[in-house]
Amino acid sequence: MKKRKTILLAAIVWLLALIFASPLLLVLINSFKTKGEIMTSAISLPSSLYLGNFVQIMTESNFLSSFFCSVFVVAVTTSLTVLVAAVTGYALARWNSRLCRILILVIMSTLFVPFQVYMVALIVVVRNLHLVNNIIGLILVYLALGMPVPIFLCRSYCVGMSREIEESAIIDGASRGKMVFAIVLPLMKPILATVAVLNALWVWGEFLVAFLVYGNGKPMTLPLSQRYFFGTYTNQWNLILANFLISSIPIILFYIIMQKHIIKGIAAGAIKG
Repeated sequence: MKKRKTILLAAIVWLLALIFASPLLLVLINSFKTKGEIMTSAISLPSSLYLGNFVQIMTESNFLSSFFCSVFVVAVTTSLTVLVAAVTGYALARWNSRLCRILILVIMSTLFVPFQVYMVALIVVVRNLHLVNNIIGLILVYLALGMPVPIFLCRSYCVGMSREIEESAIIDGASRGKMVFAIVLPLMKPILATVAVLNALWVWGEFLVAFLVYGNGKPMTLPLSQRYFFGTYTNQWNLILANFLISSIPIILFYIIMQKHIIKGIAAGAIKG
């Protein structure tokens, strides 16, 4: 009976894995097809590994400029998010007062407000600050919208951290700022890696905020550059899928590199619990 349950569970897991992986498999297959082959059959294997889609993207579109623009936006946004969330989360974890609890409630309550509710107001504010079609404006908006969850994660992690090391550093003459950056932040490395990955995944593939705030700014981010492959009467699916495949590689590599730190963070949280 136990063996049957194991086999059934394995079959369910493989079935779910196949369902979730099938869209990625279709992207991979159709990236190496011509537009005619895709229109004929999107689920068949390509007759040959056609590399013309990738060559056309690299030579005839602004892929490289869009790629480096996205890298810049993700790097700056993620770095600032990690730094601000770490310091704010630590401060909220060590500041025990009624005002602190109210501040935490206000920060977390923003998660329950849909973006569409304040979308128009956000655009009006950004326009009044003359940050529309501005890469700095886009980064600031990403920074503001992406703060609640990282702050919550960092605060929760800091609550479980021992205070003895911090008190020892203060006794040895270290200032509060030096103690935070030299001792606390290295101890928060697992949760900061988790925050970095989550934030990078969101910013790398985000379209709506970039479209509303950055609009027709140059150079475009990768999600914005994709819209030029969609036409009124026809879509260049061969270029769309090839572009998507190339664009996914950097963020997947980033996740693989940071994965061990995420696992450490989960393990550390389990031990503290």
